[in-house]
Amino acid sequence: MKLSKSQIDQLKSWISKKGYPEIDVQYEILDHVACRIEKLLEENPRLSLESAFQKVHAEFGVFGFSSLEESYKKMIEKRLRGYFWEAVRSLAASAKILLPLGLTFVFFQSSYLLEKIFGFQEGGLALVGLGFLIFMAFWWYFTFGKDFKKYQNYASWRGNQGILMFTYIPMQVMAQGYKYFGNINLLDPENLRPWQIMIVLLVFAGFVVLSVLPSLFNRTLRVTQALEQMYGEN
Repeated sequence: MKLSKSQIDQLKSWISKKGYPEIDVQYEILDHVACRIEKLLEENPRLSLESAFQKVHAEFGVFGFSSLEESYKKMIEKRLRGYFWEAVRSLAASAKILLPLGLTFVFFQSSYLLEKIFGFQEGGLALVGLGFLIFMAFWWYFTFGKDFKKYQNYASWRGNQGILMFTYIPMQVMAQGYKYFGNINLLDPENLRPWQIMIVLLVFAGFVVLSVLPSLFNRTLRVTQALEQMYGEN
């Protein structure tokens, strides 16, 4: 037998009350539970939905559905890592790599020009870094703000936030790096010191992460939307 939409909604409510607030985790648990309940109700049509649910929950032992939750979240982490490195490889093999290269060049060279033309020294990099951070904040909000609000209760969507940690150190360099290394002239590569090259590569890596985020987020969003289509929007 197949469960009705009202029965599916009831199961989702019970799963949520068991302490699993993430909607896609509920879906993953529901996928296992619904199949098992359908079989139990086929074997015993007189069994109530609630009794069948309690029986299935008991079959998972003292920790209930926690094992399903843990395995699903591990699957999310593994899938996101795969998506991320796939996106990075795709970026590196295409003309899109010019975007993070260009942003890195503009960031450092505009700071250098502020020093040479307007007399800014350490503050030039700070001003440019602040401008970049403000731009990225607006880009983030207008690109993902709506979806973030809608899908913030999805474990798969939250998992994307961990990717942003790759940009933390580059952003700190952009915002406060002037205190430590001043401005760098990329048009004079022969005079670049090894540590300056490392700083440039670090900022470049941050721009690479930011460049792949749209495709990464959209791919994760499609997975989330597939779950919605399967079990109905919560």
